[in-house]
Formats: sequence, C-alpha cells, structure tokens
Amino acid sequence: MAEGIPLKRQTWYSLMVGIVGCGVVLVGLPDLRNTNAWFLVVMLALACLIEAMPVPLRLGSASLTPAVLFSYVALNGREEAMLCAIAAAFVPAVRRHWDLEAVFFNAGQYALSAFAMWWLLHLCAALPMSRIDAYEVGCLVLSAALFLVVNHAFVQILQWLRGTLLWSAVWAALLTDLINLALCIPFALLVVMLHATSAWLAPVMLLPLLMLAYMLRSHRQAMDLQEIHESLAKLATEFDMQEIAFEAAHLARRMTFADCVAVFVIDSRECLVPAAVYPKSYEPEFSFEGWPESEGGVIWKTIHQRDHVIVPDVRKDPRVRFLGETVTFMSMAIFPMHAHQKAHGAIVCYARRPKAFTHVHEYMDALASQVSVLLENAKLYRELQDRSFRDEATGLLNYRYFYEELSRRVRTSLQEHRPVSVLIVDVDFFKRFNDTYGHLAGDVVLREVGRILERHAAPDGIAARYGGEEFAVLVWASANEAYAIGEAIRQDVAKLAVDFEGYHLQGITVSVGMATCPDHSESDRDLLVKADSAMYWGAKQRGRNRTAMYAPEFDTQLFVDPLTSLYTHHFVNIRVRDEMAHGTTCWGVICLDLVHFSEINAVYGFEAGDEVLRQVGVVIRQVLRHSELACRYGGDEIVIIIPNVSDLELSGICRRVTQSLEQHPFRVADQTTSIRVASSIAVYDVVQDGADLFNRIEELFARLHGAVELGESEPSSRS
Repeated sequence: MAEGIPLKRQTWYSLMVGIVGCGVVLVGLPDLRNTNAWFLVVMLALACLIEAMPVPLRLGSASLTPAVLFSYVALNGREEAMLCAIAAAFVPAVRRHWDLEAVFFNAGQYALSAFAMWWLLHLCAALPMSRIDAYEVGCLVLSAALFLVVNHAFVQILQWLRGTLLWSAVWAALLTDLINLALCIPFALLVVMLHATSAWLAPVMLLPLLMLAYMLRSHRQAMDLQEIHESLAKLATEFDMQEIAFEAAHLARRMTFADCVAVFVIDSRECLVPAAVYPKSYEPEFSFEGWPESEGGVIWKTIHQRDHVIVPDVRKDPRVRFLGETVTFMSMAIFPMHAHQKAHGAIVCYARRPKAFTHVHEYMDALASQVSVLLENAKLYRELQDRSFRDEATGLLNYRYFYEELSRRVRTSLQEHRPVSVLIVDVDFFKRFNDTYGHLAGDVVLREVGRILERHAAPDGIAARYGGEEFAVLVWASANEAYAIGEAIRQDVAKLAVDFEGYHLQGITVSVGMATCPDHSESDRDLLVKADSAMYWGAKQRGRNRTAMYAPEFDTQLFVDPLTSLYTHHFVNIRVRDEMAHGTTCWGVICLDLVHFSEINAVYGFEAGDEVLRQVGVVIRQVLRHSELACRYGGDEIVIIIPNVSDLELSGICRRVTQSLEQHPFRVADQTTSIRVASSIAVYDVVQDGADLFNRIEELFARLHGAVELGESEPSSRS
C-alpha cells in the first residue's frame, strides 16, 4: 500500500500538469485565426523534426527544439509557441512507446514553460521584437532562462514525488540545457530578424539547426560506440565468461547510469543465470539457481523477441516476475544477446526510479551484440579446453588437469589452513576382467565407476582418471573425512552391477589409498606419491577391496623391489606419468626375459633362484644410467624404460645389458653358472598416457614369450 501512494501522487501530478498546459492552449486556439498559416505549419514541422533527433546523453537526451519556441515567443506568438511545444512533446511517444501519462506531462510542462517565457518577455520588451539590440537580446536571454527554470521545476517535482530526486542529476541536466540555450538563442534571433523582411523565408534560418542537431546526435553516438569498441577490444583475448560478463555489466552501467546491471546467460540446463551483477552489493537481489523458460518473465520474452525492451515501471507491467515481496528496482531495460542465430542471454539494466531508461538503446544494442559474440567464443574455447582436460573413455577429468588442480589446492590449503585430501582408486583385477569380457565391457565398467567417484567428489571436489584402471579424487576434507569418503566409494562400487550385451557384470571391487595435506605432506607431488603408496601397499598388497590411509611404513616398500633392489613397477609408473605431465611422449622400452630360469628353481631350489635374481639386479644397476629406469616386471622378467631415445641408442643399451648379464658368473649352491637372456625392444613415438605405455609393454612381453618358444631373440619394432 505504501508503494501505491507515491505512484498515485506522481500520476495525478503528471496528468494535472498536462491538462493545465493543454487547456491553456485550447483556450487560446481562437486567436490563431489571424496567424500566418504557412509560417505556423513550417514551424510545427521544424519543431517535430528537431525533437525527433535528440542528442543522446547518459541520463537522458538534449533537444534543440527550444529554438522554435524562442522564435515564436519573440514574435509574440504565445499560442503558436505553446502549440509547437505540445506537438514536439508527442514525437518521442510516436518513436518509442505510447505512455499517456508521460505524453501529457511533457506536453503540459513544455507548453507552460513557453507561456512563462512569453509572460516575462512581454513584461520586459515590446512584442513582437522589431529591432535587435543589447537590451532586447538581454530580455530574450532572461526569459529563456525562466523557460529553463520552469521546465526543470516541473520535472524535479515529479522526481521528488517518485522519491528519486538526485541533485547530481539536476545540476548535470541544468548544465546541459544551458549549453542548449546558448545554441538556440542565436538561431531564434536570426528568425526574428528575417521575419521583419519576409515571413515566408524566416523558418529557413532554423534549417542549419536541424543539421546541427543531426551532427551532434551522430557525433555522440559515434563517441558512445567508440567507447564500447575500445572497452570490448580489451576483452578480445579473454575467454573467462564471468570476466567478460562482469566487464560488460560494468560498461553498461557506465553507459546508462543504471543503479544495477545484470548479465544473464543461458546455461546448459536452458536456464537464465546471472553470470555477473554490478555492483556486487546487489547480488542478494538475484537468484543464482537459474530461471527456466517455463516460468516465463519479461527477460525470456525479450530474448525470443530479439529486440530490446524498456519497462518504464515494473509495477505496471504484468510480464515482470518478482523474486521477493519487496520491489527494489522500478524500471528495467533489457537488451537480448544473440550471435549466429543463437540466443546467449541478455544484458538487463535496473534503476530504482521509474522511467529511467528512455535514451539508451542506440548504443546498448551494439554492446549486447558484441558481448554475445565474446561469450560465444568463450563458450567454444571452454568446450575445447574441457575436451583437452577430459578422458574420452570415462568423461572424467584427465591426469593433466588433476595435477594442476592438485597444485592449486595444496597451495590454498597451506594458505588458508584448510585440509585437502587425495584418494587413489584402483579397480582390482581389471586386466583379468578385460580378458574375460573384452575391452568394450571394461570401458563401460570404468565409466560406471567414474560416475560413483564424481558423485562422492561433489559438490566441490574433482574426480579424474589417473591412468588405466586407476582414478584420483581430490576433496576438501580432513584425513578421517577422506577415509570415510574412500570407504563409501569402495562400498558403492562393490554393489555395482553393469549390464553389457547380455552379461550381468558384478563383483567389481576397488582398492583405495588416501593422504591428506598438511597431515601427511605439504608437497603436492609427495602427497600424490603417498596416496599412491597407501593404495598399493596398504590396500592392494593386503588383500584388495579395502581402504588405506597413508602410514610411514609404506615408504620403504614403495620405491625398491626387496628382492632385486630394482625400482618397483609402482614407482616407475609414477615416474612415467610425471614425465608425461611435463610433455614427454616418446619412450623406448627394453623387455628382458631370463630364459629357462624355472630350471634353476627346480634344480637348486627357490632360495638359489632368489639369489640369482638379487645378482641380476646388481648387474643391471651397474650398467644403467640414472635416466634409464629398470624394474622387475614379473617373476623373471625385467623391463627398462628410457624417455626420448632413438632406435640406435636403444639397441646399444639393450646389447650392453644383455651382454653384461650373459657374461656374468652367477654363484648358485657353491657352483658357477651363466644365464641366457631373451630381449625385445621398441620405440614408441607418441604415447598418450602411462596406461597406454604399460599396455604396449604387456604386448611386447607377449611377443617376446612367443619368440622365445620359437627359439628367436631380440625382436625390435618402432611405433
């Protein structure tokens, strides 16, 4: 009810001013019988044409129409001047929208201002003015000043009734109108001077004013468009949608002097979501959950209409949907954003006062158009970037993104004293599962496991495919909270059942290891290694299908094989992934198999066989360099992995290792024996990830075993 009181007051005031002003003109209409009809028609036409080309300003517009009114007043044409004022007042309504209240008010205050000017000039000088001297010019300037004061008095009383009177806006408008008067008075004097000679030619003096209005209007529009272009040019290389939206909102507010600007974008759910609100203090006024099209509203309708919409008073527009009971903003200007026939959202300007936006669409349409193109480019860039950070098989983030996010979160954890935890999840016996049902079925299982991980990582964690059948989860959680998450993941996977081409796949289990910053480490890489070691030694090696928290006892088992003292397969896997994260894609592989090693175990016993393996490890460590990673791959199998190596270099390393092993005398049960080594080498130029490399190593060992059975040795390949 309280909102309706000022609304009714301003309406009655507007209508009263309009009726009084138009009434005064109607009373004086009989006096127009003796006027020069030609002169009146031409002056009416000029008044309307000049009013149709206002000079756009940020808070409104400036008009040179008073030159016509001043001319008629100086010629003692009171009724004619007021009639021209009323005719000019109707022009904006024709150009934009019909608002009876606004039209009546503008016509009335324009006519009454002209009447006040005539009254003062009539008191000060003889009318019509017949000569141009300093006194009469001074009288005309003084009466024009009264026109200005009366005009602004009517307008500011209306703003006061609305509760939106801003003194800064008053002084800015006064200054603008003073400049207009300085332009209008000389043209009015020219009309008066020529009228004494020829009433038919006098209106010609106002034609340059028409051209001047057009030039000023064009210049102002060019300046506004240039400002938009320069501001948005800085965003040409920006692909952050929120940053683009925020800068667009900031620019739109500067261009329109709106109290608030919101940039709405259409998200993947087809909902309107405010991507930016400026100033940010107004963010509580908006819902960030999204506004679906089914709920309607003036913004959605404007987007489909594809043309801007001005809502002078939201309380009078049934299309407007309010989020709360209290109305904060009284007027809106909506500028839809479209690019390449696709809707992207809208820039919406809000003001706390009614009828705040009447002269902004010329440049705001251009702003919305350019911002829509920037947002579309940002969306495409984000999609491409998202693809580069996504694993195609599971749809999860890949290890590259995971490494970057892990580094960021560890830094934040140390700065804000907020624990962050890493969970490494490995699908148990996945190779056996692939061999039984095929790789396509394996991919389906990995996708389903990935969905479980994403669900448990939400809302602020991430799930990524670490490589092969391994996954990583990064969550803001303490050690105990992360352990509980790991257990929940393990239990949900154990309940998982997947239907694939007639198979009902179940019995899937995972091993989970976790470590927390800062409890277990303050280094991102070390934290990852410790979570990995917890998974391998705490869960995998202790029976699988369990969750393990990092413990220091796992460190001694992580890096070195206890029998051969070579690196563990687990450690080499970590090293390979780390190298790949830094851009290494070319890898050389040497697969070694101790031929007929089972005979040593059979003849001399397993203890003697273990001793031979220890000596094999010593020999290999002696002949390899630091960058050449050797690990025990299986019982009597050794794999050596070298980054960025050529075929020739790899062949030389293989000969060096095999000759050293075959020439070395091994002590077995107080006897000396030798061993024979079968080898297979390959250089892989493009390796996608660690899982890809170890899959190829497995294939290389399979070919080597086949070659050994056929009595061959040292096959090599390049791929």
